[in-house]
Amino acid sequence: MMKQLLITVVTLISTITFAQSTGAITGKVLNAEMFNEPLLMAAVSLKNTDWSTHTNFNGNFEITDVAPGEYTLLVRFLGYEEMELPVVISLNESTYIQCGLQAKALPTIDLAQVNTNPKQIKLASKSEQ
Repeated sequence: MMKQLLITVVTLISTITFAQSTGAITGKVLNAEMFNEPLLMAAVSLKNTDWSTHTNFNGNFEITDVAPGEYTLLVRFLGYEEMELPVVISLNESTYIQCGLQAKALPTIDLAQVNTNPKQIKLASKSEQ
């Protein structure tokens, strides 16, 4: 009985000690183009690591159990410029980041270069498809 109690106490202390040897990063991702509305399902990760998540309905995210150190936070969302931010994770602390993503610029078409001669447009026949 005493041996089981000792093993339980040692396991509990080990678990508590291990759990306290990490930090966390939380934050919010906003749409800088649309009145800072939250971006749902933006991808958030620590570059060159396996730590990643997505934002929730309110644009919030949380990455836990991160080893203390310096990282680069990578934030991506389809149609928006990706953002990289330096982040320092401290032992037993949660670092908060808020950022706003800008929409990507669409490529422009030079209309002077567009061929509008209908005789030069070839439509594929059913046999060519």
